[in-house]
Parts: sequence; structure tokens; C-alpha cells
Amino acid sequence: MFIFQYNKKLLTQSEPTIETDIFMVMFSKSTDQQQSRQKDPSVTKLLWMFSLIISLTLVMLILVIWYKVDVNYNPNPNQMVSASSAEAELEIKLKEAQLGPEFMTERILTGVYIQSLNFTTSNDVFLSGYIWQTFPKDKKIESPNFFFPEQVNSNFIPVLKYKKEQGKNTVYNWYFEATVRQEFDYSKYPLDHKTVWLKILPENYDNKVILLPDLISYASTSPETTFGIDKTIVLSGWDINETYFNYKMNHYDTNFGISDQKVVSNRPELYFSIVLKRKVLNAFIIHLIPMLTVASLLFAVQITTTQNTKIREINGFNIIGVLDNISALFFSVVIFHVNFRLNFAAHGIVYIEYFYFVMYFMMILVMINAFIHKNTGRWYSGFFHSDDNLWPKLFYWPCILGAIALATYLQLL
Repeated sequence: MFIFQYNKKLLTQSEPTIETDIFMVMFSKSTDQQQSRQKDPSVTKLLWMFSLIISLTLVMLILVIWYKVDVNYNPNPNQMVSASSAEAELEIKLKEAQLGPEFMTERILTGVYIQSLNFTTSNDVFLSGYIWQTFPKDKKIESPNFFFPEQVNSNFIPVLKYKKEQGKNTVYNWYFEATVRQEFDYSKYPLDHKTVWLKILPENYDNKVILLPDLISYASTSPETTFGIDKTIVLSGWDINETYFNYKMNHYDTNFGISDQKVVSNRPELYFSIVLKRKVLNAFIIHLIPMLTVASLLFAVQITTTQNTKIREINGFNIIGVLDNISALFFSVVIFHVNFRLNFAAHGIVYIEYFYFVMYFMMILVMINAFIHKNTGRWYSGFFHSDDNLWPKLFYWPCILGAIALATYLQLL
């Protein structure tokens, strides 16, 4: 019995078992396969160059679309450029509304000059300036014969600045301040154009009164010109494309309580419009630089993903570290995103938000990649472990820029 136990002990210590041989063979085979999967350095360099070329191509595509959208503006074809064209346009609108000669017989020349303009909210615009109107000399005028139906603050009453006789007529000039509410389209923000309009109606609601733009009082009213607005006006973040007068047909299904007056379903109403183009540089600095920084830091996290023990000891790669880094980046992006949405709470998704969505998506992918790379032996492990996670690293920037290019094309064009 003693000899048998001694031989068993000696066999255990000195002779390799079958299990040990199998493990050594499998380890040697796995090592050989991993070494065989290592690409030649020149091939790896070529792949990185190809990834860089794709990324730069996508960047150029995005920039071209940005430029095309930013400079693409066509003048409004319905604007009135002279007194005769205003009369002709009004006659066309009256015919469209099927209004007879008994309507809109009294026409009041009305001019506008804007001195200040400011967006108080995403839908409210503060305007101040002057409005003048021309009446027959024998007509007594004690108050402005105009009002702004879209005005949301009614505390300020227009102040008469002067009245001056002009032949058989008298010109009354009134100073006004008003905040008007409009629905703006922010879907292309920050590459958007905004048309701020001032809707002007006669003070006394009467189907016989219509306001006519006093176009002869301006030096030039041709398309793509700016008139009726202070040349030194301070517009924070905006440039002026043009200004113009036009008529719009508005639908009403009531006679507003005037029993002896017919219900006019459509009637032309006077608008003074200011076309603004946003200065994109400021918006891009505010949003793109933080997103580019987050994308670069996330790429640094991706680069640290490795199975090389020595490299892991140097860069400290581990799953907990990846989660900590991604969590910090995630909260940074969320804070930026929430602050941005506070300005557009009443609007849908705007273009710049897709940059935030892409970053959320990439954070999830980098985290999944780190978990999969940590585990071996899966059917899909080859893609993630080949050349020490080379392919996910190569696809990182093309994936981000491709998603942004797609969103840019679908949202802006």
C-alpha cells in the first residue's frame, strides 16, 4: 500500500496528465492563431489611412451642405416694389377674395420704420419704431388708425411724434413698441432663415378700409434690398437679407358682431416683413466644440481597449474605468442637451440635436465593445479581438461622421 501511494504521488508531481497536455496544445494553438491574425504593420497603416480618407470625405460633404443651405435664399416673389405694383397686387387679392367694388374703398397710405428688434423668446419678437399714415386734411385724427392683432403686450400706447400737412393731406407719425407672437420653424437650426412680420390692420374694423403701403416714401424698395429699418440696428446673432411689404389672405368666418356687415371669408391684410439669416459661427462654437471634445475623449476611451497585458498596465484599461469615463461624458452631454432644449421646449427636434443623439449612440457602442472585448470564446469575438480591437477603432470616426452626414442630408435638404 505504501509503495502504491508513493508511486501515485510521484506520478502526480513529475508526469504531465492528459488534461495538462490538452491545455498546453490548445494554448499553443490559440497563441498561434492570434499571432497569425496580426496584420502586417503596413496593412494596418493602410487601413488607418483609408479610415481617415472616408472621415475627411464625410466632413467635406457636411460642410458643402452647410454652405448650400446657409446661402440659399430666394427673394419673396409676392413683394411689392412700387406704388403701382401695390395697387395692382391689392386688386388681384380683392378679385381672389371675390369682393365687389363696395369693399376696401378707403385706402390709407401707411409706412413703417423699425428701430429695434429682439427675440425675447423662441416665438416672441419685440419691435419698436415708427408708423406714419396719410389722411385728408379735413379728416380729424385723434388716435392711431392701426393696431397689431398679433401683439401680446398691450401696455404701450402709440405716441404721436408729429403731424405735418402735405398739400391736401396730413401725415401723422406715431412711435410704437410691441411684442408680437409668431410660429417659427427651427427644424434647421442653426442654419435657418426667419421672416419676422408685423401684421398691421385698420383700427376701426370696416370692410371699406384697407391699408396701402407708402412705398414712395422709401429710397428703394427693389427685391433683395433693405428698407424701413435702421441701418445701425443691433441684431444679436442675425443678419438682414431683405425687407418688404406684401398682402396675405386671411380667413374669417364671422362678421365680428356687426349685423349689417357681410361675413368676408377672405380678406387681404398688410404685412411688413423682415427676413433674417442666423449667424452660424456663434451657434456652432456653442454646440460643436463641446460635442467634438466629447467625441475625442470617447475615442481615447476606445483606443485604450486592448488585450495586451503590458499596454493595459500602462493605460489602466478595465471595464470599471470605461464605465466611469463614459458616465462622466454622458452627464456632460445631457447637461448641454437639457439647457439647449429649454430654449426650444415648444418645438420639435431641431437639426443640431442630432449631434447629441449620435453621441448617445456612440457611447452605447463603445461600452458594448469594451464588454465584448473583455469576453472571449463567443462566435462574434473574432471581429472584436482581431488585431487587438482594430476594426471598431477604424470604424469609430466614419460611423460618427456618417450618421451626422445622413442627418444633415435628411434634415437640411
